Amino acid sequence: MTPEEFEEVLDIVVGRLAEDAVSNKRRADSSREFEEHVLDALRDALADRGANADPSFHPHAFPDIKVNGFGVEAKITKKNRWQANANSVFEGMRDSDVTAVYVVFGKMGSWPEVRWARYEDCITHVRITHAPRFTIDMENPARIFETMGIEYREFARLSDEEKMRHVREYARGRLKPGQRLWWLEDQGEDDHSWPLEVRMYMDLEQAEKDVLRAEAALLCPRVVAPRGTKHKYVDAALYLLRRHGVFCPQARDLYSAGSVALRDNPERGGHYLSRAFRSIERQMRTAAKELPDELIVEYWGKSCPPDERISEWLRQADELAGDWTPSEEMFTSDDDD
Repeated sequence: MTPEEFEEVLDIVVGRLAEDAVSNKRRADSSREFEEHVLDALRDALADRGANADPSFHPHAFPDIKVNGFGVEAKITKKNRWQANANSVFEGMRDSDVTAVYVVFGKMGSWPEVRWARYEDCITHVRITHAPRFTIDMENPARIFETMGIEYREFARLSDEEKMRHVREYARGRLKPGQRLWWLEDQGEDDHSWPLEVRMYMDLEQAEKDVLRAEAALLCPRVVAPRGTKHKYVDAALYLLRRHGVFCPQARDLYSAGSVALRDNPERGGHYLSRAFRSIERQMRTAAKELPDELIVEYWGKSCPPDERISEWLRQADELAGDWTPSEEMFTSDDDD
């Protein structure tokens, strides 16, 4: 059976399913029930074509139904829309007998309709539930695999690690300024594991606060910008959350609050922001030595050897500070202690 012949069968199948749903002759109320309806309709349409339709080898296998090398994934929604979650990007239980996959989609909200499409033509995005999953849009196809620069058949043959590289690049390409990936990000050589629990910044011991503030400040020199600079603390706060599972609801408390600047020296006056940074110079030197280069590249846009990171940070900070000059007030001694 050729693809063209199989697609003629699918035209018959969706026509019958839509007619049954509209007349309430046989209207599915669940995914499993709709899958059974699709299987029965396929078997009827194939009766005089010398082909058989059978369930896949396991209830959770992908796709749901196989027909002489073709596969059919059945999707249904009770809402009046053509979108739904699709399969995991890993396709861990893919039926090895299937080479080409199609979707039969039942929209049961409002006026019932049923459509079919090639799987790769209606996969439009990746979302995270318990794992990365594709999403289906039967009405506004964006063809995600064209965006990734790879054909679906080739993607399906890749290892999980190779698939994730494509998913990460796709996700990075959709980021807006100030946004970063969550646990999709590659750990690289750092071997860092993302924390599952979230802690409140104000509940931490002071020593840990200083270490976290120092790491975030080194990676995000924008925090030295003048008061009123829009989103100046966003990157630093997101770093603490995504890297350490620490939530700071008032991001300005990391550096600019008076309580930070006055903690070591209660005498009022001077430039509070510069005082806050001088109080964590030692921790920033440690961060410069120990943070993995993958993080430096992610946040600075380039690699930088550990022994050059403080001078590079000062160069960036001087350009951003505006109302003070970090290189004149910070790291003025070569003492690393």
